[in-house]
Amino acid sequence: MEEVDVLIAGAGPAGCAAAVSIAKFAPLLRVCLVDGTDVDAPRIGETVPPPIEPILQHLALWDRFLADSHLPSYRTISAWGTSGLASSEFLFNVRQVGWRLDRARFDAMMVDAARVSVSSWQRDSVVALAFADGAWRTWFRSGHGATARFVIDATGRRAALMRALGMRAFRLDRLVGYFVEFADAADDGEGLLIEAEADGWWYTAAIPGRRRVVAYMSDADLARTRGVGRLDSWTGALRETRHVSATVAPARPLGPPRVQPAGSCCMDGGTALPIIAVGDAASCFDPISGQGILKALRSGIFASYAIGDLLLRDNPRSLARYRALGTQEFAAYRETLADYYALERRWAVRTFWQRRHAMSQ
Repeated sequence: MEEVDVLIAGAGPAGCAAAVSIAKFAPLLRVCLVDGTDVDAPRIGETVPPPIEPILQHLALWDRFLADSHLPSYRTISAWGTSGLASSEFLFNVRQVGWRLDRARFDAMMVDAARVSVSSWQRDSVVALAFADGAWRTWFRSGHGATARFVIDATGRRAALMRALGMRAFRLDRLVGYFVEFADAADDGEGLLIEAEADGWWYTAAIPGRRRVVAYMSDADLARTRGVGRLDSWTGALRETRHVSATVAPARPLGPPRVQPAGSCCMDGGTALPIIAVGDAASCFDPISGQGILKALRSGIFASYAIGDLLLRDNPRSLARYRALGTQEFAAYRETLADYYALERRWAVRTFWQRRHAMSQ
């Protein structure tokens, strides 16, 4: 069984950021990164705000990011609280430019950086773990395994390792997204477009390769009733929009809607064991926030500091600080989310909006 200092389960943005940052902050630590996800599986998250720049600079990835032909985004426009469009300009952010991602290239960049930062890379998945005598024993699907002094759960919304230890997530809602990608879609040069409707909201963004992502967001029960899992029903609902439908009028869908959970949640409670969650395994933000990828990268970096302080400097308070930071971040996010949903009052009697407005009560 391989012996390492840190085992990271999951090679999404959070797990990769943790691996790269540990190599920079605590290079003496031996790190094993285990990831068995399908590299070709599509992932949601097509836009990042301007603060992505200092984070990628910190990870020494900014030049690679710029070379990967992502599209700049200068503002978000929305029909929220009114039928007309309003603009939120990135011009007022000190860094000014956000980005619309070629998500496959972005993920490949993160994985490439992580692979050269760790002592061991396993194309596998952790299926069980146990802590005894000051170390973790982990077992992989292949039958192999590793022992580690510390474990990072970067398995995304599944939070597979935290759940295996009996921890559960506190959920705010049951938001889901139905995503359709379009080909031969014109790039209008705008950033993200958001449009509220009676039972949820839509968003769209042009991405590299003359493609456009369009997503319908609603609660799982409401979306099932509407039948938007079928392309014909989804397309019919799209035609009812005023602004989003116009962005794909000449384009063609590349397949049926892909449904993804998108609700807000936070891992409930902590543990004295040497394990922490990063990215979506720690907390999930509503896509309306536009913070998912940014939060994932940031949490991976902060986790590397906590682990380095614990394993190399014998500072047990580092984990408590990391968890407290996550708790404070989610509390601030909940307040901001409630305030934003409260701005939309046109459909206050509809179930979706009643649920959102109850957040602020």
